Amino acid sequence: MGILKCRIGLIWSLLLTVILTVIPRYWELKIESIPQFTPPASLLTKTEIVEDTIRKNRTLVATLVDYNISATMANEVAGLIKPVFDVRKLRFGNPFRLEKESDGTLKTFEYKIDDESVLKVEKEADSYAARVEKLELETRETPVTTEIQSSLWDALASQPKGEYLVTETAEIFQWEVDFSTEIQPGDQIRLIVDELLHDGKLVKYGKIQAAELVNNGQTYRAFRFKDSYYDEKGTSLKRAMLASPLKFTPRVSSGFTHRRMHPILGTERAHLATDYAAPPGSPVVAVANGTVTSAGWNGGYGNLVQIKHANGLTSGYAHLSHIAAGVRAGHPIKQGELVGLVGQTGLATGPHLHFMMTQKGIPINPVPALKKGEAAPPIQGNLKAEFLENIAPRQLKLQTVLAAN
Repeated sequence: MGILKCRIGLIWSLLLTVILTVIPRYWELKIESIPQFTPPASLLTKTEIVEDTIRKNRTLVATLVDYNISATMANEVAGLIKPVFDVRKLRFGNPFRLEKESDGTLKTFEYKIDDESVLKVEKEADSYAARVEKLELETRETPVTTEIQSSLWDALASQPKGEYLVTETAEIFQWEVDFSTEIQPGDQIRLIVDELLHDGKLVKYGKIQAAELVNNGQTYRAFRFKDSYYDEKGTSLKRAMLASPLKFTPRVSSGFTHRRMHPILGTERAHLATDYAAPPGSPVVAVANGTVTSAGWNGGYGNLVQIKHANGLTSGYAHLSHIAAGVRAGHPIKQGELVGLVGQTGLATGPHLHFMMTQKGIPINPVPALKKGEAAPPIQGNLKAEFLENIAPRQLKLQTVLAAN
């Protein structure tokens, strides 16, 4: 009897062990075999990304509302931005990027202010944070080379950000070459210029470090040193007189002559000036330091500005559409300062600058007179050694560019 009870107890112990081991594992397998619940796509929060540009006459608030951001949220964001950026300066055509949720909640907004700055708005726990970030730009020197067929503008404007290169090149060589009259087909331009890059993409150009212009068989070189430009001998390119009162123009429409048929009056008379055909509104600058002797309307000359310079020289700028603010009789004016804008006032058949010069009261031909401007003295002493050391690697780069072409 005792043995039987012992066997029964053993059986029950085995059964209990099986129950405690197998049944929990069975339910684990059963639970794992049940597919997990995935909510319908309509219940998931979706993020929509929009990339566009600011449209004409659209404010920041209106732009956000255009993409289904509520007016309340758009105004809140605009209010947060004001301390870091003036939203009234939103520019037509500038790109922006926004991320929003399916319910219209704005997550992020980015707007490109300029080549170096980005406005960023990001959603935080219970509000938005706005800041302006300066892009980290990498600088590297790069060569640019081209051949002139018709004008400086046509040669360089096709380059990325080429309008800047046109302006800078014209300013560097403005004392050496009159880009209005002396450029020839086949002339060569070679530049070593700073590129400013972001994520490997060109953002803008920096300073031109070295430049070479081959004009009608003559080579002019310029090297930047302490914010000025010098030739390879250390002689400053800046002269007492600019080579032209215009940065660059397509052509001279009428030269200096003692006999010319007047296009309006129909009579033969002297044309003691040089006419530069130029688009209306082109800037006209003083060719040298001086004092304004008259500025205003002057009969057939239309709007006329006259300037007295050193050594008995005077210059006159006629047919201007506008005279620059501050240009008045008795006021000093510096070389390169704005005199006015090209126009068609007075007796003129089309927009052009009628440019005159006199020497001790006698009219002289402006084109050769401007070429005779006195050069500045060259760099001297210890500074000369520093200059030569500074330009050596750029001279080598110009030679490499020349050899490659």
